[in-house]
Amino acid sequence: MPLPGRRKAGRRRAQLNREPGAADAGAAFLAALEGELGELARRDLRSPALALSERYRSAGAGEDAPRFSSTEMQAYLATRAPATFAATRRVLAELASLRPGWAPESVLDLGAGPGTATWAAVDVFRSIGRAVLVERDREAAALGARLGEGGLTGLVPELFWILGDATSAALAESDLVVAAYVLGEIGECRELPALERWWGATKGELVIVEPGTPAGFERLRAARSVLISWGAKVTAPCPHDGCCPMEGPDWCHFAVRLERSGLHRDLKAARLGYEDEKYSYLSVSSSRPFAPSPRLVRSPRPHKGHVRLVLCEPGGLFERVISRRDGALYRHARDLRWGDRFSSTDQI
Repeated sequence: MPLPGRRKAGRRRAQLNREPGAADAGAAFLAALEGELGELARRDLRSPALALSERYRSAGAGEDAPRFSSTEMQAYLATRAPATFAATRRVLAELASLRPGWAPESVLDLGAGPGTATWAAVDVFRSIGRAVLVERDREAAALGARLGEGGLTGLVPELFWILGDATSAALAESDLVVAAYVLGEIGECRELPALERWWGATKGELVIVEPGTPAGFERLRAARSVLISWGAKVTAPCPHDGCCPMEGPDWCHFAVRLERSGLHRDLKAARLGYEDEKYSYLSVSSSRPFAPSPRLVRSPRPHKGHVRLVLCEPGGLFERVISRRDGALYRHARDLRWGDRFSSTDQI
């Protein structure tokens, strides 16, 4: 079904990355980034920062992508690391809300870079006591270990860095396995064997986050089909395990709003003190201990006396009209945002 209208980047659908109950790890991570960056020559980082932005908007660098230079890594810390943290944390917070009794004790961070996904996981799940971070670049791993000193190391009793490729290194089984902005970096020919290894290491949830672009979504859609064929059940964002109903020029993605530091604004020549990071994601497990709820794949469209919702449901994509006559349900529908779940207790 073609989706009507366009998404609007409004304040109601993408809020600042300050959620209720945020743990200390998030603030500690941003403080560690600031401490590492210090006072840099900002002009020298503008070109690497622009190149990084283009790289994440493109189809992916592939397996032959060069490793970051020192200036590219600094630009990454200033611009991409906060966005990656915000998107990954939002996804993991969604997972925590879907599985409120789940308390993962271990996390496996694939293609960890400076450890961003581990920081996000610890920020959401206080139960994590063991983290294994796999990173192929020695300098990135060293940087991640340095960022974690006194912060992450104090929050996770067992913290291990493995220097190796996330597609071929020996992987320890973990409750939570996270591959954040990695799938598009490994090359199409290695995606299938990588997924097989990642799924084999998953005791609880496998979470894959990609840029919220058509290419990022297509990678995830293909991964979703493969994982379901291996017996995986979709935890989020899909409310079903059937064929993805997205078609044509549309794609499934979401957004999180994060504050920009002064350096971040300067490197991007940006006037706004925030940016909206668009992302796509997939979380799967061997079993799903709850009934999935329909999800909004567009911002609600309010009209006089009614609200139109485009929902992904087990039967496909449907446009639902909620009238003022529906009372409390109508008021509830007006408060929904793009990406929200429509609770199974609500009746349309």
